[in-house]
Amino acid sequence: MKKSILLIAVLIAIIWSAGCVITPKDIIGTWTSEKLTDFPAPNVTQIVIVFNPNRIGTETWVYNDGARYVSNMSWIKNEDGSYAYAYDSWIATISEDGNTITDEEGRTFVREGGDTRERYVGTWTTQKEYEYNGILYTITDKIYANNTGISLWTTHDGMTEQPWEIIWYPYKENMYINYYKEALVSFTILNDGTGLDNYNLTYIKS
Repeated sequence: MKKSILLIAVLIAIIWSAGCVITPKDIIGTWTSEKLTDFPAPNVTQIVIVFNPNRIGTETWVYNDGARYVSNMSWIKNEDGSYAYAYDSWIATISEDGNTITDEEGRTFVREGGDTRERYVGTWTTQKEYEYNGILYTITDKIYANNTGISLWTTHDGMTEQPWEIIWYPYKENMYINYYKEALVSFTILNDGTGLDNYNLTYIKS
């Protein structure tokens, strides 16, 4: 009798753990919003979000005439188990010796602080000034080990603007994907398997 009970318990554990391999809480896949009635953009009736395994995806706005507007995005998983995605992200590539970084904008940063053994973690400053909206800036990025950081933009006359908060993650070998924190759209998977973003839109996974 004891062996039978033990066998049943083991089978239940196996079935439960197998069910956890693919669950409704898996972010990967296609999520379709509820029908929209008061979305800020006119004539948008639904939003479809696709989360791919490689941390990239798309957000599609579906209009009432059937037209679609597709935006590329990339996504991250937060420490609390929720997710977030952003349209604006950039990849930083670190040199083999760990002393320089280049990004997708063509900017080059030189390590000013931190140990090369920590790779991306450290303080990085652009080699030269870069123009943005008609103003020349020197950019210093402080990258912390907890996947956060700040980006400091200093004008040609020495004025430093309010820092931008960064969220970053390893992307590929020697490559790191970065987001400005304020640009992230949160996406939480609820206990019933539906998704909820920070605009209180509900999504169903298909």
